Amino acid sequence: MFGTPILLPGNITTEPTAVPPPPPVHPSPPPVASRPSPRRDQALLERMQCLMRAGAHRLHALWASQLAAQEASGVMVSAMLRQQGTMWEVTVWELEVEAVMREMAQRVDGEGSDL
Repeated sequence: MFGTPILLPGNITTEPTAVPPPPPVHPSPPPVASRPSPRRDQALLERMQCLMRAGAHRLHALWASQLAAQEASGVMVSAMLRQQGTMWEVTVWELEVEAVMREMAQRVDGEGSDL
C-alpha cells in the first residue's frame, strides 16, 4: 500500500533504540495566600459613580455639539455649492456680454453704424 513504511531486512537495526528521558519535575509553586476582601469605601464608590455620571453627560454634550457641527458643515457645503453655481452663471453671462460687445464694436468700426 502507498504511504505504509516497509521494513526490509537491511533496514532493521540490531541495537535497541534509546528511550527519551522523562520530563523534568519542577517543584510546584507555593500556594497563593488568599487575600482578604478589600474594605469597601462607600464614599469613594459614590464619588466614582458621580464622576462616571458626569462623564456620561459630558460625552453626550460632546456628541451633540459634533452632530451640530456636522449639520452646520453640511449647510455650509450646500451654500458654497450654490455660490459656486451662481458664480459660474455670472461667468457665462460675462462671456456673453463680452461677445455681444465685440460684435457691436465690429459693426461700429466696419459699417460706420452709430449703435
